[in-house]
Amino acid sequence: MLASLNDPFQQISPSAHDIPTMHFEPLGKEVKALMVWPRFPPSFWGFEGVLEMVPEKSVMPPLGLITVAALCPSSWVIRLLDLSFEELREEDLLWADLVMVSSMQAQRIDTLDVLSRARRLGRRTFIGGPWASSEPEFLTTQADHVFVGEAEEVFGDIAHQLEQGSAQAIYKVADKPDMSVSPIPRFDLLHMNKYTSMSVQFSRGCPFQCEFCDIITIYGRRPRAKPPEKLIAELDALLALGWRNEVFIVDDNFIGNHKLALQLTHSLAAWQDRSKRVISFYTEASIDLADKPELLASMVEANFMYVFLGIETPSAEALKGSSKFQNLRGDLVTQVSKIRESGLWVLAGFIVGFDSDDETIFERQLQFIDKTAITWAMAGVLQAPPTTALFDRMKREGRLIEDSTATTNFSAPNFKTVLPLPVLLRGLSTLLTGLYTPANYFGRAMRSLESWKPRPAQRPPELPLLYNLRVFVQSIWQQGVCSNYRLAYWRFLLTAIRRWALQPAKMWLAFMVLLSANHFLKYARAVAEDLEAQCQVLEDLELSSQTLAVVTES
Repeated sequence: MLASLNDPFQQISPSAHDIPTMHFEPLGKEVKALMVWPRFPPSFWGFEGVLEMVPEKSVMPPLGLITVAALCPSSWVIRLLDLSFEELREEDLLWADLVMVSSMQAQRIDTLDVLSRARRLGRRTFIGGPWASSEPEFLTTQADHVFVGEAEEVFGDIAHQLEQGSAQAIYKVADKPDMSVSPIPRFDLLHMNKYTSMSVQFSRGCPFQCEFCDIITIYGRRPRAKPPEKLIAELDALLALGWRNEVFIVDDNFIGNHKLALQLTHSLAAWQDRSKRVISFYTEASIDLADKPELLASMVEANFMYVFLGIETPSAEALKGSSKFQNLRGDLVTQVSKIRESGLWVLAGFIVGFDSDDETIFERQLQFIDKTAITWAMAGVLQAPPTTALFDRMKREGRLIEDSTATTNFSAPNFKTVLPLPVLLRGLSTLLTGLYTPANYFGRAMRSLESWKPRPAQRPPELPLLYNLRVFVQSIWQQGVCSNYRLAYWRFLLTAIRRWALQPAKMWLAFMVLLSANHFLKYARAVAEDLEAQCQVLEDLELSSQTLAVVTES
């Protein structure tokens, strides 16, 4: 809801949250805005090992920032810095009247550094995005302006306030905007050749009630979507700028409103025919996609190639305990197979550390992932993000670790777990080690490709010959010559060529899987070693505590 009829923003009370009333100088009409996208730490999603071999420097651009850029007045001068491949120099900050940052929790460290540097130089700072929507009170101590919520229907007024000198320290917009008012993002601000894929958004929100998910608390449980023609206008804008590669539809659950998703995919299929299928799609969805054959077929016809599923766990008890009921409505193994056989290759996320998990969960996860042949399996520990039902429950039960600095799913959880922490972290280390041996990784990859049934409508992007040759040579050198898994590499590559050399879709995906081994095998090993180190520290602390107790007693 809006705070009042006269005020389009719900301002958080300074007295209630210890936020001092601030007066800000007017920035004027011709604001120089520097938009900054902070670095992520290495992650499964970062594909850092792949980026070592390709010309691009990042997987995808900051869609939120370039959407806000499209909301800014035309009189503003906007620059964008993506710190995944660009440096933030002092002269960049000094150029700006306003430094605007969007951030996720995982970008916390670099975000705080950006804000601190800007404020030391006397620059005005403004932060929005998922982290700001989760922890606004903390961020009011780090930035001049904090924005909570979605900006489409209100940012014009905020910009006017910034120009006039009446801006607030914190804005909280409770209403969820009509997605039809969302503008075409400013793709022109991007160094497009630095990204392996572009991103667009069709919908926000998810109808489910998973206890650990902050999507439903930030974006709501009623999915809202753009009209198909609006998303197609964004794709046309990408085509006009020369984009001819993958596009990630970043919806947290693309099928949250499956009827709207079906309408879109019908429109996308027609658009693909007009545009000669030079773009392929991938997205995220809930596993009940398996129960929607018409939507599956339409996604395939629209040139979706693969989909990420939030499977989380094969434990029915854990799924029930975390209110992920949609994963209890069918057999998970059968559902994964149905989606893949229908034409969409499957990758998935997995979680350990639910209250019902015991020491057998790690082997059960390993067996499930092997049985389903999910090659890219992102496994991590459960966290309780602020605003979630899990966070609230942990607080009520006195289990929340208030001063936790956890930023990833490989950090110790921000709550006291039922499973002893060393057991949990070492179990995850063992799980990752088992998933990402060369034999297990390439074995799952081969079986997943054998069972994947692409259709004639699915065409991978056709990249320039010189680009492909460059990447292939880098792969042969780094993986086929220098790596410690080169024998498995050559065995997989030669088998793929022998079986699928005349099937472009399968050969394209096989080469993606091959390149990605350089990321998953190395990153999983590094994480497993770090988890072991965390366990050792915990065990040393426990030993020291026991020794001190004995000494004290004696």
